[in-house]
Amino acid sequence: MSCLRTLCAMVLLIGLVSGCGRGREETPVQSSPVALRQDVRIRVVGVTNKTGELFDVDAIGLLWNGMEESLRNKGLLWTGDAGIPVMTLRGQILKYQKGSVLLRPLPFWGKTYLMARCELMEGERIVASAEASRTISMSKEGFSFDAWKEIYREVAEDLISQVVQKM
Repeated sequence: MSCLRTLCAMVLLIGLVSGCGRGREETPVQSSPVALRQDVRIRVVGVTNKTGELFDVDAIGLLWNGMEESLRNKGLLWTGDAGIPVMTLRGQILKYQKGSVLLRPLPFWGKTYLMARCELMEGERIVASAEASRTISMSKEGFSFDAWKEIYREVAEDLISQVVQKM
């Protein structure tokens, strides 16, 4: 019984010392209004995994879909229109850690982390590039079993917002 009390006290102390971490953006997003160009569309043409690791999730597909969804929401996704100029977008996964919802309450363990980069190109010329990262640790969203999926959408949204501001 004494051992159980000691264990509970240690877990409580660790929780108090580490604080309630929360999902946080590693790269701040500027909140200035975005003037979207309506004379061009953007087509995602590739996403690569630069980590050198194999994952048990479709990391490439999740980032690709997240970037397309963000472009669609901004009215910039190329849908096959022949009369509108098309820019291309390439993404790269630089770092990824899936994390674990069961270990997330412990400091430095279980966090989900993603760092990605993209380049917006007009022909062979790079028009804009962006890099974004996101960490999900102990918090409301940190206790989600699907945090590893959500992080791709959030990083993709950040990447697209950055390149659109630079076009």
